Amino acid sequence: MKYALLGCMVACMLLLGLCGVAVAAEKKFNHFSIDLPTKCTATEKEGIATVSCGQDSFFSIGIFTKAETGGVNARQFAEKHSARLKGTAPAKSDDGAGWTFQAASGRVKTHADVSSEGDLTMLFISDVSDADWPEPLQKAYDSLRGADDAADALIQKSLFERE
Repeated sequence: MKYALLGCMVACMLLLGLCGVAVAAEKKFNHFSIDLPTKCTATEKEGIATVSCGQDSFFSIGIFTKAETGGVNARQFAEKHSARLKGTAPAKSDDGAGWTFQAASGRVKTHADVSSEGDLTMLFISDVSDADWPEPLQKAYDSLRGADDAADALIQKSLFERE
């Protein structure tokens, strides 16, 4: 009986371990990666990855080198993407560290931030209800990390230190 109980406990531990592994898969992009929960999807277009968990909950992120942006500064990059998304004119962010604008993605209102550090510029767009994201999307967001130290520093400074 004692060995059967021990065997059951070991089997449960193994199953829990396997479940944890199946919960998220790492998705790698040029300058960053995301642990993508099974309930979320990720698509990439023109260097910008969009992660969604349902129709109205999403975030998009792209990190670009100076060469990949065509040598433009953060303000010019924000202007370009605001025009492409038919958004508002970019304004200096509240903390003065970047640029921000509003746009719409279908019927969903979005908020965009552009920040830069050294040779890198980051565009981050999310639905304006990001305070009410479903748990899998929040987990994907929390798992964002740069492919190298410079990209990770930009992500940490722009997304997590400002919260």
